[in-house]
Amino acid sequence: MKEHVSLIRWIGNIIRRFTKWLYTLRHIFVALFVLGNSGLIFHTIYGLPIDLLTLFNVRDYEQINASFLINAPYFMLGVFIVMSSVGLFFRARISWMISFILMLINIFYTDHIHPQQTHNIHYGIASLILLFMVRKYFSKSSVAAGSIFALISVITLLLTSTYGALYFGDGFNPKITSLLTAFYYAIETMSTVGYGDIVPVSEPARLFTISVVVSGITVFATSATSVLGPVVHSGFERLVKGNSKKMDRTNHFIICGLSSLAVNTIKQLTERKQPITVIVSPRIQQVAKDQLEGLDVVVGDYSDGAILTQAGVMNAKAVLALSDDDADNAFIVLSAIELASSARTVALVNESKNINKVKSVNPDIVISPQQFASDILARLLNGESIDSDSIVASLLHSVQGLSEKEINK
Repeated sequence: MKEHVSLIRWIGNIIRRFTKWLYTLRHIFVALFVLGNSGLIFHTIYGLPIDLLTLFNVRDYEQINASFLINAPYFMLGVFIVMSSVGLFFRARISWMISFILMLINIFYTDHIHPQQTHNIHYGIASLILLFMVRKYFSKSSVAAGSIFALISVITLLLTSTYGALYFGDGFNPKITSLLTAFYYAIETMSTVGYGDIVPVSEPARLFTISVVVSGITVFATSATSVLGPVVHSGFERLVKGNSKKMDRTNHFIICGLSSLAVNTIKQLTERKQPITVIVSPRIQQVAKDQLEGLDVVVGDYSDGAILTQAGVMNAKAVLALSDDDADNAFIVLSAIELASSARTVALVNESKNINKVKSVNPDIVISPQQFASDILARLLNGESIDSDSIVASLLHSVQGLSEKEINK
């Protein structure tokens, strides 16, 4: 009987660990699910009579039939979804935003142009709902995601400008009658070079040219800012302030995140002259650079084993998961355990409803300030006396993993 119980427990542990592993990789499943939309789009286009390769053989606007005009934007929508899915693999916030917008466009475009493709529409709606449900998990900023956004913006503007120039071709002097000429004029106008060899003479052509010039300046400026901005800013900051303080990462405390509890913990440990290494995301580093000045800082993903190793997790006294996101705190503990680190793990629970989920990853200490505050408040409102014993009892209830003896110390 005991052997059967042990076997069941062993299977349960395997299933639980496998579930946790899948949970940590949920961004990959979301990215693959969104990527499936592009597969459905390409499958739909493949089944239509027009060949997209005719794009390179068109010499006159009249040669472009209605089927091609429908398929070309739909094809590019599929390409954009592929590009945005790449950013989702890195949990990039900007990729999530692009993917969400592309799903909306995909649903409405398919419903209007290809209403018979009901499975594409239903799959797009499911992708939209899935993206909305996991929106908090995609919170990273990266140069790669910014580059994807910039590339999508430039390609979209280039296609719009090229086909617009071809559409308003009669309003130019000389007239634009070929796709190659339209492409040349689009590049010339977007870059604001303006050689003067092709001049808009009609009002619609002039208005179109103005829109391309304004859009070109905006897109190129935004793209340069999103891609080069973080690189230039970090380089200039290093030049002015120098690199962050470096230390021998041995017998130190690793603090992940910059929540209110993390800031106060850093202050208290610093006053006690304890060595600290703080791990923050690039976004938080930019916002809280004054708070991090003079500290040993590692910038990156808290739950990434490589980042924890860089922070010296194998030689640390403790790893304190003190971010504002309970899921991130659980991942930090899991990553530290997977690295077989001897450091004690401390996990902050921001919302008391998540305490059992955080406890399931087996941190050494679980801290729930919300639970402690609500317990004290309930005692006060109920007219109960508040003494040292009741405070210790509430603290033991909210800080699990410590004994009363350790707290009294």
